[in-house]
Amino acid sequence: MRVLIVVHPVPKDIKKIITLKDDDYVIAVDQAVLDLYKQRIKIDLAVGDFDSLKNEGILTQLNVVRLKPEKDVTDTYQALIESHNLNPDELLMIGGIGGDRIEHFVVHLMHFNEFKNLRILNEHSEIFMLEEGIKEIAFEGYVSVFAYPHAKITLEGFKYPLNEYQLGQFDPLGISNEKTKEKAQIHVHQGCVLVILSQKDR
Repeated sequence: MRVLIVVHPVPKDIKKIITLKDDDYVIAVDQAVLDLYKQRIKIDLAVGDFDSLKNEGILTQLNVVRLKPEKDVTDTYQALIESHNLNPDELLMIGGIGGDRIEHFVVHLMHFNEFKNLRILNEHSEIFMLEEGIKEIAFEGYVSVFAYPHAKITLEGFKYPLNEYQLGQFDPLGISNEKTKEKAQIHVHQGCVLVILSQKDR
């Protein structure tokens, strides 16, 4: 089963980003309920305190986990907990990149520490974690690799290759790379990295 957690800011047309499946389990976080309603995407569960949802009437026909406005977890983290209980094969966060509350995006990146199979994507970017092993990259845009928190990596088939490089926490060297072959490779020898795929400006 695949779980989709939809978070503000929500992409304008989710169906252009991914192909929805009949057995997808969709969790709407707080005001994302309205965005999914407008895009005619079914909601299996709504999670949040809904303090930013102007019309709560649409919640009456949904399964809801309502949180108190003053709480120790974010709405998105609670949605991740709900998804974990479902034991999904695939976990996607749709949206949640950028927006006016940039601190929430920073926290979303922290969630990879606990939910290593998480992928975050919007119209322009995709973020995922790589543990030890080799990953082929066919993406045509910018490929950024950041230690999480430390890693030893080799980059092959990229404009800026690396060979068994010790990538430390806060080391920006891995930003905005580009592949030079049809398929490039990221080899994580030790540790973990966050990979960010970003489309080039058109």
